[in-house]
Amino acid sequence: MKITNDERIILNIIKFSPIILVIIVSLFISNIYLNKMEEDFTKEVELTKEKYLIQNKERIKNKIVNIHNLIVYEKEKSEQILKQQIKDRVYEAHTIATNIYMEAKNYASKEEIFLTIKNVLGNISYNNGRGYFFIDDVKGTSLLQPLNKKLENQNKLEFKDANGYQFVKTIVQTIKEKSEKYDTYHWYKPNDNKNTYKKISFYKYFEPLNVAIGTGEYIDDFESDLQKELLLKIKKTKSEDSSYIFIFDDKGMVLSHYKDSLVGTNRYNIKNPLGKYVIKDIINFAKENKKGFMSYSTGVNPENLKNRDKISYIKLVDNWEWIIGTGFFLEKFEKEIEQKTQDLLESKQKSINKIIILTTFITLVFILLSFYISNKISKKFITYKNRIEDEIKKTIEKERLLIQQSKMAAMGEMLGNIAHQWRQPLSTITTAATGSKFQKEMGLFNDNDFIHTMDTINNSAQYLSQTIEDFRSFLDPRNSKEEDFFISHTINKTLNLINAQFSAKEIEIIQNIKDVTILSFENEIIQVLANILNNSKDVLVETNSQKRFIFINTYKKENTLIIEILDNGGGIADNIIDRIFEPYFTTKHQSQGTGIGLYMSDEIIRTHLNGTLIASNEKYEYKGVQYKGAKFTVSLPTDNI
Repeated sequence: MKITNDERIILNIIKFSPIILVIIVSLFISNIYLNKMEEDFTKEVELTKEKYLIQNKERIKNKIVNIHNLIVYEKEKSEQILKQQIKDRVYEAHTIATNIYMEAKNYASKEEIFLTIKNVLGNISYNNGRGYFFIDDVKGTSLLQPLNKKLENQNKLEFKDANGYQFVKTIVQTIKEKSEKYDTYHWYKPNDNKNTYKKISFYKYFEPLNVAIGTGEYIDDFESDLQKELLLKIKKTKSEDSSYIFIFDDKGMVLSHYKDSLVGTNRYNIKNPLGKYVIKDIINFAKENKKGFMSYSTGVNPENLKNRDKISYIKLVDNWEWIIGTGFFLEKFEKEIEQKTQDLLESKQKSINKIIILTTFITLVFILLSFYISNKISKKFITYKNRIEDEIKKTIEKERLLIQQSKMAAMGEMLGNIAHQWRQPLSTITTAATGSKFQKEMGLFNDNDFIHTMDTINNSAQYLSQTIEDFRSFLDPRNSKEEDFFISHTINKTLNLINAQFSAKEIEIIQNIKDVTILSFENEIIQVLANILNNSKDVLVETNSQKRFIFINTYKKENTLIIEILDNGGGIADNIIDRIFEPYFTTKHQSQGTGIGLYMSDEIIRTHLNGTLIASNEKYEYKGVQYKGAKFTVSLPTDNI
């Protein structure tokens, strides 16, 4: 069978459209993936920057927090260390005094032994000369005071410190209790008689002479030594990178720095190359925030970087008023980010190359597969085309036969109706003719009777002629055209064709017609209505009901004409109601029905008139009596009214 141009186009579409589609889809997916990769790459770079920044911030923060924790720890235990130190010193002095006493007690007096102990302990000093030993007796008299000889042999029992505390009485109490005690008070330093400073002392009872040996240390002096030790320890702290730790006091004095030349200098009022007071700003930031990250441009450049911008973590050490910090230069940070970005870019390019190779391979595979499948489909298409054409021919022939059968069935019904329709007019004509003849023979036929008889015969003949015209109009295919008409006229035409048989079967047709104008094919609607009404008639004839009704309702719902035909024949059995529109389906005897009436009605409504035909069962009440019957609902569009 020859292939047409349209079919050749379809075959080409079948062959090449999958290939084109595969290529388009491959390009589309690749484009989406590459765009997603580009987006992910951008996000990865930003995430890397953010992550790197967070890591660097966290690194410098941890470093400062660790140093701060070290300082706090050393500060917190400094008093404990100090107490232990002065206690150890007193114990050393007590041991020396005990040894002297034990060696001399057998040949020297207590006064001589005391002088020996006084000379020995009086010449002992520690902590760069700040530390010394003192001896007091039970009366509160100072027996040994190496740094202030004027106080020796004076009674200090009523001495008070700056807060009014009588610390000498605590020494006396220690002697009386023969115990040892720590004591804290505020006292003058040997080289400062104007200011008092917090001091921690330790007293221990020396039983052989009934005195207390003691020593003490000023807190600020001890903390000063501790600070020096901590600064030295911090400076020795090694860093994994080139960052350094800086420490200032709140006056701007440099306490620790990677540049030794800056230690001990005051940089509070020193400007950086941009004219900013960096140290002053750092100190103010620490005082206001206690801790946090700070961005600035520094004047110190350990690595000769072009950009001096820096981020540092600053923390204030309370009480000591130290500001400690460390940071990193943004230029170095950006170089690290640049290197990381380059690594990501190389990784991205490798991934892109892999994707291109994989996509190309998959595309080629799909193209070959599509080409193979397309050829198979093309062959199947030609085979199916031939089969479809054969089936179409068979279907057309079958439809033609069905239509012919439907027409013949309709003609049979119509001829039966015409036979019923003609009986009364023909009987009237026959009666009028024979009556007139008889009257003429008897000499009783006058002019009036003649005129009346002729009118009767003429009216009956006109009725017969109209019946033939309606029948001819219904069967004439030339009348099957789309036109405007009133649905009430259509129903009247239908009833005129079939009414005789309904009257003969005592079937009452009850109309509730709301007239609607519709643009459609009137003959097709008449055929459908006649089929439905004849089916209802056949059902009603089979019932034993004394009253037989058919209700015809028409109304318009939105843009749809609704025609409802309802009988009281008991309805359609549930097991067949879904099959009544099938071709050749019938519940009648083979001699009484073909089974194509409702099928053709459904075809006409759906295919030709773009409507719907629905069958259902309905219970209803009429004149106080309950009935059940079949209901056929025809819905036709009226958008073009």
